[in-house]
Amino acid sequence: MNSYNIALPEPPNVLKSIRNGFDTITKHLTLLLFPIGLDLVLWFGPHLQIKTQIEGLIDEMNQVSALFAPDFGEIMEAGKEIWLMAAERINLLLALRSFPIGIFSLFSSILPVENPIGKPMFWDISNLTSAVIISLGLFLSGLAMGGLYFSSVRQAALFDELNWRTIINRWPRISLQSFQLSLMWLILFLGILVLGSCVATGITFFSASLGQFVIILFGIVSFWLIFPLFFSPHGIFANQQKAWKSILQSIRLTNMTFFKTGLFIMLAILVTQGLNQVWQIPPEDSWLMVISIIGHAFVTTGMLAASFVYYQEMVRWVEELQEIGKPKPVLEERPTIEE
Repeated sequence: MNSYNIALPEPPNVLKSIRNGFDTITKHLTLLLFPIGLDLVLWFGPHLQIKTQIEGLIDEMNQVSALFAPDFGEIMEAGKEIWLMAAERINLLLALRSFPIGIFSLFSSILPVENPIGKPMFWDISNLTSAVIISLGLFLSGLAMGGLYFSSVRQAALFDELNWRTIINRWPRISLQSFQLSLMWLILFLGILVLGSCVATGITFFSASLGQFVIILFGIVSFWLIFPLFFSPHGIFANQQKAWKSILQSIRLTNMTFFKTGLFIMLAILVTQGLNQVWQIPPEDSWLMVISIIGHAFVTTGMLAASFVYYQEMVRWVEELQEIGKPKPVLEERPTIEE
């Protein structure tokens, strides 16, 4: 009885992928212009506010809180200051940071209202319809620019080059698939948000403390469900897939490489979010923030390049495993004619 030793393919290497991603960015520093440019727009550009609408919403919520338990009203009153602060800082230009495909931005979390040369121009949009139309237009613009950003980073990471002709030629199709993917994500998030809000509101009606616990628990469960979608944009750019097929591919690859992919995602979150605390040390009205903008652009773009390298390694590994698992054709031995 014959035995065969089958050499298994090398699984994707998390640390090697991250190293290759950052090596790519050091060779193509022009890619940093995408996140740096967006942060400069959010820093020095005009602020499109919806302050009047938020203040009206606060008044309505205060009236509704009288119908619930007393401790719920206390929570609403404590959150009033947060809403007022949000009214001062929310800028509709943040819609340019589209999701899940978009240009990374440091100021999307800082929400600055000052810069080294003073304060930007503030425009309060009191009409809800106008605010929605402007936000949608900015989001679509950010999605289109995000497609260019992802395409260029992907090409640099996988081929060590930037062929802008190829990127521009594929831009219309990629923008369409990016929009479809964002729409699917929006439907998913709205479904989770509506379900979570209904459950939390119903429980908070009886106990505010229990309602807070349910909200935290629901957030953990939601993250666990969304986890397999981390690489859903990558199939669109790496393999020219349609949005729905890219989602299915992300779920499939994540499930087959669960622990390594979980390690990669955890490291990506720890590196980017951990360094965000460093980038936010300078005041928003200090020129030192320029260093933070550049540092944030380098780290986030490097991790994006690493994600494309790791994704390609996952695809390669799964395909090689499937090739090994395919049944081999059996060749019948021809009888020999004795002389």
